[in-house]
Amino acid sequence: MKKFILLAACLTVLASGVFALDKTIGGGLMYNAGFTNAKYEEYDDYFGSNDTFEMNIARNGFGLFAFFGVSQYFELNLGLLIKSPSTVEIKYTYDYGGGYKDSGTLKGTADYLDDCVALQLGTYFKYPIPISTALVFFPTVGVDLELTLGGESDYFDWWSDFWIRAGVGLDIFLTERMFLRGHAIYGVAIPFGGEVDNFDSAIGHGLLIKFGIGWML
Repeated sequence: MKKFILLAACLTVLASGVFALDKTIGGGLMYNAGFTNAKYEEYDDYFGSNDTFEMNIARNGFGLFAFFGVSQYFELNLGLLIKSPSTVEIKYTYDYGGGYKDSGTLKGTADYLDDCVALQLGTYFKYPIPISTALVFFPTVGVDLELTLGGESDYFDWWSDFWIRAGVGLDIFLTERMFLRGHAIYGVAIPFGGEVDNFDSAIGHGLLIKFGIGWML
């Protein structure tokens, strides 16, 4: 976890070095649909058995975000997200040796899992492409560090994620300086901490949609 925090800090410092050009500030609402897959394998040398487990969990997230344009090409992002689990699927295979195995899948809603709050810290590169005097389209790519705050319970401990994301956005200028922004990005996540530390491997992916308003400074 310390490595991811250090990386986020380095990216913030690099971006802040160009804070003198085309600065913008703004914020709004966001929605996040996330999916995490984690796998665990246990081998028993004595019995020669090999048990495997795979967890798939889907969640929704709603929150607030702020962005700070440090130039026309770089932005810093700050967000506060409420993560809410929706469904959980667990696939298991028990190997009792001698060719006898028991496998199955457990599915259900995740109502018994607690919602939690996560803090997002991100740095993004964007390339603005003017379409007209009022419309600016931009492809974008960047990283987000999503740090879960709390989320520990007797049944389930939330984890944090390091996201690599890419997508597109559109600025609609209402005046010379004020604009509306729509932003849709998809990403791959590297989970760490919490429940996924009990698994051998874990990976995530998901969609992030933002709508907000901004100002050129």
